[in-house]
Amino acid sequence: MIYTSYFAFIPKLPADVLKISIALYTPQWARIDGYFTCLNPTEQLLREAKSGAIPIGEAMKKYRSEILSKLSPTKVYEKLIEMLNKSAKQHLALLCYEKPGEVCHRRFVAEWLEIGNSISVPEYVIENEQLSLI
Repeated sequence: MIYTSYFAFIPKLPADVLKISIALYTPQWARIDGYFTCLNPTEQLLREAKSGAIPIGEAMKKYRSEILSKLSPTKVYEKLIEMLNKSAKQHLALLCYEKPGEVCHRRFVAEWLEIGNSISVPEYVIENEQLSLI
């Protein structure tokens, strides 16, 4: 199964989760297993969004048109499953910086994968120290 999460949550992810960055910049301290760079935002888009030069809603529209529209959700899903199958892990988490509830490109990726592949790509969260999904 594919999930989403964020870098600061990595220590709480189960050991059977393949941790994959889809961020343009991955923190050096983040213990990840790999990268999936075709889902990274562009440097210009990231700079515009973080500086407030464009509203976050506009940034997400640009992300969809500049990145996701050029990719096939089916092929991306197949590549992610291929990465997972080459590992000894049972699940895969797509990672970036923002905490759950904050506007974030990984949730747009999750929705795009869900629609394009008729799957569920939930976010990992812990409630009362038990792993649950939202």
